[in-house]
Amino acid sequence: MRICQVHPGCGITIPPPSWGAIEKIVWEFNTNLKKLGHTVDIKFLNEINPLEYDVIHCHVTNLAIQLAERNIPYIFQLHDHHVYHYGKSSPLFELTLKAIDNSTKTLVPARFLVDYFNHPKVEYFAHGVNVDELYPIDKTPPTQPKLLMVANNGLAGDNTFDRKGFKYGVGLAMLNNLPITIAGPSNNKEFFNANLWMLNYSKLNLVFDTPNNKLLELYHKHDIFIHPTMLEAGHPNLTMIEAAAAGLPIIANWEYSTDFHGAWRSPRDVFKMDIGLKDIINNWDTYRYNLTQTSNKLSWLNRSIELVKIYK
Repeated sequence: MRICQVHPGCGITIPPPSWGAIEKIVWEFNTNLKKLGHTVDIKFLNEINPLEYDVIHCHVTNLAIQLAERNIPYIFQLHDHHVYHYGKSSPLFELTLKAIDNSTKTLVPARFLVDYFNHPKVEYFAHGVNVDELYPIDKTPPTQPKLLMVANNGLAGDNTFDRKGFKYGVGLAMLNNLPITIAGPSNNKEFFNANLWMLNYSKLNLVFDTPNNKLLELYHKHDIFIHPTMLEAGHPNLTMIEAAAAGLPIIANWEYSTDFHGAWRSPRDVFKMDIGLKDIINNWDTYRYNLTQTSNKLSWLNRSIELVKIYK
């Protein structure tokens, strides 16, 4: 097939050097669809001509609407959690619904979004992970595990909002006197400037703008991944699957309708998260085995095989 992945046009190169979730997804589809023998281009919207491709895959709402205005058929993949945050009376919901209405098919990476839109064109399609770049190393059960969070915090333009649950991660570390690293883009500094109390914890390490080619090293230096998020478009999201592929058992908050073996599900409650921490340490090998099976199943190659079925 001749396939075009529409460049999101967000000012981030593809592949992204560090942060850039949509750009990473576009690149992985591009790479793995080519492995499957398809012709794939990544193009900006104004470079795409009618009838040039068998499938056009668009990842941004306003670009999907522009494709519809040009009478170019497309598959739409939604990545924006704000459409849920702002609610069904918001202009963003109306725009997103328009993009869905005009699509051939719309893919969403969370089952709650299928229910939210309740639209015949919407179906669940999970994210993936590059298991060639991210893989586990042998580790014995740690007595003093090093905790890790990797996230871009904030919500709706407010970088001080704790959507990703940094406070709960640090709280869990403080409860057990454990080291914790929080990694993410530089705009996380705004969050910590608004929550200076967290910097009093001497075992907190902050890392900013880790390049993608250093992610594996970051994961391997730590033992358990912490993800007490309160809103994600992806369930599981990219960092959960990446941590699993790198061999880190996970304590996370994600939707009940989606299984993720190798992780302890916990609400934003440091005491319930603490129960998960103890369970992971006591059942270390089982968690590590399960998360490897989960991440291999969700490899980008396997996700691309499933994507081709939708394309056809």
